[in-house]
Amino acid sequence: MRHPGLMLVALVMAACAPGRAYMNTVNSTPTIAEAERLIADAQAAGADSLASEAITAARQALESARGFEQRAERGRAQVEALRAQAEARYARAVAEREVARREETRARAALAALPPGGAR
Repeated sequence: MRHPGLMLVALVMAACAPGRAYMNTVNSTPTIAEAERLIADAQAAGADSLASEAITAARQALESARGFEQRAERGRAQVEALRAQAEARYARAVAEREVARREETRARAALAALPPGGAR
């Protein structure tokens, strides 16, 4: 380690800095709205049937965020809304991956159905 003093100062500053996500001065409303939008995008990508566990987790985190927001626990609402966003992104990715796999399977089947040497 070249600069142990600098590293120590950086760690102390990071440890002393307040975590914004846990402060109740956070406005979690935009984060919740973004989570709602991401969940809708995941649904449009087919997550309800192709990634049901992930989309369910996203919806549960969103409901939890809304509950914390109603109880004026904005820091916790922010964290749950961020979790809902992450779960929704994951659900969409899983759904898109499954759609891509199905398309690949269809393409391989169509390729296999071609006569040897291709169509002439």
